[in-house]
Amino acid sequence: MQQPTGIEVVYSNDDILIVDKPAFIPTAPLADDGDECCLVNLVRRFEPRIMVPCGRLVREGGLIHRLDTATSGLVLFALDQETYDDLVRQQRQDRIIKQYRATWGEYTPVRPEGFPEYPYHDVATSCGIVSSYFRSYGERGASVRPTMDRCAKRCSGVLYTTQMDVEGGHDVICTITRGFRHQIRAHMAWAGYPLVGDVRYGGVESDTFGLRAVALSFTNPRDGAHLTITV
Repeated sequence: MQQPTGIEVVYSNDDILIVDKPAFIPTAPLADDGDECCLVNLVRRFEPRIMVPCGRLVREGGLIHRLDTATSGLVLFALDQETYDDLVRQQRQDRIIKQYRATWGEYTPVRPEGFPEYPYHDVATSCGIVSSYFRSYGERGASVRPTMDRCAKRCSGVLYTTQMDVEGGHDVICTITRGFRHQIRAHMAWAGYPLVGDVRYGGVESDTFGLRAVALSFTNPRDGAHLTITV
């Protein structure tokens, strides 16, 4: 159901809300008093209960996870504190499964500066896992780079894994549990298949962006039922 703010509600019950974030808007405001156009501010206009839970940042309310500004798709909110705490615990235990459709533009054998040698399979033709640590890269750490060295400078020190499943054409379904900033974008570029519109990681310019969150799987905190929501 589409709301007056233009945000589509994909699923809701008394405890949770899942919406479809449009591409090219931030997920959350940048400051506690920020009134900019972002998903949290648009959603709170028709469902103020997303601001009831108190989490890591007051301005994010019951937001469970973020999407990059250019990325569209499913975003999960809790509507009360108990539900929020349960979902955050599930996320920390890698029990919230997220799937994305990654659309690549052109194969690029020359990786962007700072990428190590790619050691895995061809993600456009075969399914498998791509894993790495990540380190901040560039001015003010605006980008990331995969690394196989856990002790590298500015490295996360945590191993992040993306399951890659070929969907057909130029589409790859990427499945993650824990996620790092730009994880799928960087892993796709590392494999030589930067996303459509992702010029930061070597992709061709486009009015669209080739990453969409298409599925969420988790346990409903209220009754313990397994939920899988797709778009």
